Amino acid sequence: MLHLAAPLLLLMQPGPAFAQAATLPAQTSEDLRCAAAFAIVALEQSDGQGPSGWPPLAQRGKRFFADAGERAMKEGGRSREQVRDIIATEVRALQAAPDPDGALAALAKPCTARLDATVSPLVTPDLKQCAAILELAYEEVHAREGMSGPARDLKTLASVLASREREALIAMGKSGDEADRVLSDAREAIRAEAADEQGGVDKYEIAHCYELAKPQEKSHY
Repeated sequence: MLHLAAPLLLLMQPGPAFAQAATLPAQTSEDLRCAAAFAIVALEQSDGQGPSGWPPLAQRGKRFFADAGERAMKEGGRSREQVRDIIATEVRALQAAPDPDGALAALAKPCTARLDATVSPLVTPDLKQCAAILELAYEEVHAREGMSGPARDLKTLASVLASREREALIAMGKSGDEADRVLSDAREAIRAEAADEQGGVDKYEIAHCYELAKPQEKSHY
């Protein structure tokens, strides 16, 4: 499977396969152009400086990129290397345009429409799901790095979200034990999803969890 790996694509040199790009079906060529745009935008988003007008692409862009590449190989009769060359050339063409930002911005609307038509939008998690997702992320980072800075941050955020959800549940009339059970059930559900083959927790809009974890007005944690 192809991957959304912009750094690699930017270093690639177009091979003879690029000469065959013009014979691809128009739909496939446009999909590969969007895949190139997604690669650029996803890289910029990973640095926290993504351009406006684009949805989060870390997960959905990767899926579109992979699917577009597979279609080009299947329907266009291209090899994996040829498809990579075509996308790499599209990346360079966008970056070499007289107005690179404008060229990229012009693709935002049509490419996002293609993305929405083929890859399901991310699911917005609620408070208890976010608490469970960040708890799971903490466990994974901690297992790999020990109590590193990132692990400590994830643990703090997960605790903040769990505490807010617990307080909200109690305010709604649930007992402390009932609130704890709701949180426990959410953790087990997220663990099960993380192990399934339906996208796991990657189908959730994780950025929303960080928004929910921001300090509340006139409060500290």
